[in-house]
Amino acid sequence: MRHRSPAADPPAHPPGTPPRAVSIAAFDEPEGLATAVPGVEFRATPLARGRFEARLQTIRLGEIALQIGSCSPLMANALVGAGWAALQLPLQNRGTLQLNGRTAGRHTIGLYGSGAELLRANRQSSTHAALFLPAHAAEPLLCPARGLPITRPGHSGLFDTKLPAWSRLAGLVGHLGQCDDAAREDLEPVAAREGLRASLLEIAREVLAGAEPGVPARTQRACRGWTRIVRGAEALLRADPARPIYTEELCASLGVSAASLAEAFRQVLGITPHRYLKRRRLAMVRAALRVPDGPPPLVKSVALSHGFWHLGQFAIDYRDLYGEAPSATLARCRGWLEGGAAAGGDGWRMAG
Repeated sequence: MRHRSPAADPPAHPPGTPPRAVSIAAFDEPEGLATAVPGVEFRATPLARGRFEARLQTIRLGEIALQIGSCSPLMANALVGAGWAALQLPLQNRGTLQLNGRTAGRHTIGLYGSGAELLRANRQSSTHAALFLPAHAAEPLLCPARGLPITRPGHSGLFDTKLPAWSRLAGLVGHLGQCDDAAREDLEPVAAREGLRASLLEIAREVLAGAEPGVPARTQRACRGWTRIVRGAEALLRADPARPIYTEELCASLGVSAASLAEAFRQVLGITPHRYLKRRRLAMVRAALRVPDGPPPLVKSVALSHGFWHLGQFAIDYRDLYGEAPSATLARCRGWLEGGAAAGGDGWRMAG
């Protein structure tokens, strides 16, 4: 029987009917998050060993959506789609959450305009909330001060806000995140959703009214420099995902020293460039093994094509990160029967 991630489950409403006001999705693979966030492209790589877990609750309130989520440690690159804007509220374990090179503070919010890019890393499991709305509606609905990134295409920033307003917003989304089935049903009537929408926007306006940069301009410039380096590395990987790239090549291509490269990755993702490259290449191998169609690949060939020349160490690293052998990943996603024998050490292809 073919393995199916919870993220692949169909929506809980009959075909041809509007989606329910509240939906919940669970994910056991990072790529399931790719299009799970409204108007955002999301590429994630796990940072912790073993099973990956993420949960997203989405509340649709007319043209806006509130999403409350939790996830295992990961590093990610997110791109806000054209025509969308977002207000982000980091919640649990903010002290180990890095957003575009800055650690989230006690009452931090993230603001993202249409087309803005976010590099994030949470070294511990974290929770967050985010309000998504059409970019053209950000100003009339939220009344932000002039120049805040949420109304500026391609711009983003982290801001500290007044603690009472931040706490009110955190309290509201925390309550919504703990709703049981009965409470979620209570949000289905239009009047209930309109009331929640009005309350949410009122508190969001208070939060934005007290938004301040929170760090000196010099620190902001340093964060932008670090994120440019990491984004450049991401772009090189995306340009040719099957070709292994190493630290020396990154330095040469980006025109930076090894020390600058290391500092950028430490500040933005909390890891070394070497660890970043290994995790990204392991994630690429896993994605290749999980393609459900076409001839089944040889694990050995996939590993070699992504720069893993010591196959024994590759198998150890893969199992250490994902909690299973690469051959088991291939077998699950091909729907092969459990207990199929490996084809031999040179190929690692599972029998169907």
